[in-house]
Amino acid sequence: PWEFYLHYGDLEMLSENYDGMKGYIKYMLTWTNDEDIMLSQAPEKEKPNQWMNLGDWVAPGKLPPDEMVHTFFLWRCSELTALAAKVVGNAEDFKYYNDLAEKVKRAFQKKFFDKEKGSYGPYGGNIFALKMGVPADQKDRVIAALESDIHSAGDHLDTGIFGTQFFFEVLSENGLHELAYKIMDQRTQPSYGWWIGQGATTTWEQWNGTNSRNHPMFGGGITWFYIKLAGMYPDPEQPGYRHIIFKPQPAGDLKYASYSNLTPYGNASISWKKEPGRFIMNISAPVGSTSTIYIPAGKQGKVLENGRKIKRSKGVSFLRTEDGYYVFKVFSGNYKFESVL
Repeated sequence: PWEFYLHYGDLEMLSENYDGMKGYIKYMLTWTNDEDIMLSQAPEKEKPNQWMNLGDWVAPGKLPPDEMVHTFFLWRCSELTALAAKVVGNAEDFKYYNDLAEKVKRAFQKKFFDKEKGSYGPYGGNIFALKMGVPADQKDRVIAALESDIHSAGDHLDTGIFGTQFFFEVLSENGLHELAYKIMDQRTQPSYGWWIGQGATTTWEQWNGTNSRNHPMFGGGITWFYIKLAGMYPDPEQPGYRHIIFKPQPAGDLKYASYSNLTPYGNASISWKKEPGRFIMNISAPVGSTSTIYIPAGKQGKVLENGRKIKRSKGVSFLRTEDGYYVFKVFSGNYKFESVL
């Protein structure tokens, strides 16, 4: 429901499912122990059904602990329900689920952080931790441990279906964007590239190609292409593409990328390309929407829009510089930005 609301701005979808979201968390809490860790089996079951207790699934090697994955999803469901409560205007519920998310996060950190190794573990452990957010005094060590785990896996992912959903985006958000690109561009097992090399036109159930060959489970990792690499995403504060964030993140030897989506306001798109000495980006923002545009900053500090200086370009306002980008606000329309590198 939250993802639907984010992309369509449909409050009805969120409202109709809100009680279901709360009810599911109420059920999840019957699986937790006194340390706020979600167990890997229902307490009332002597011999639980394995299919109710999978944790993560079909990794290329080992899996992270089931209780780690269950606890992560208790945090995630609580976090999303808190966001939903805020949108539907229930301040009491917002406080309850926000506090619950924080409590579960602290429990996760206490239970699964290895102080000696500075790590929450491979096979998705550090991915889940960074997605939740780790204490400032842990962050550098956790990122370093994640990078080390990836190198140990031959610069391939080592995650199952849930770890893979967040894998590439977590890397890009924590200073490992180039490594994320390298892993996405792999052509040997386990990788999307190996699948394509075998003739795949759909995502498969397992990295090695066994079982179903039309399975959505690893599809979550593919969102990295448009969220990070191409760089277009709706603003959670103004959902349904009422406000669009355009932030391309070039990587490796990639020379161009493009992405478009038919939003409730009309078609929105971004395309960019790198040429010698310049970066060119075209965006289309539909009528009724506004956008924040991030343009990679060149050494010369020069940005043009449709061949004009920014101050002469109608509808474009400079906001700030941020982490190697010039940031602008624009209204609906078609724009061509050029950054001199």
